Amino acid sequence: MPGYYSNKQHWNSINPDGAVPDEVLKTMLDRSYELVLKGLPKYRQREILGA
Repeated sequence: MPGYYSNKQHWNSINPDGAVPDEVLKTMLDRSYELVLKGLPKYRQREILGA
């Protein structure tokens, strides 16, 4: 469902009722992490990734 407190186009809300399979949740979390990381300056990306 669209994000309750956030931009409805870019955020989702998920009820932790087991209706969404764990693998789908993991994929969504991984993709979100990648998107946020890409939005950071390169030096911060390197700091976070330990490179």
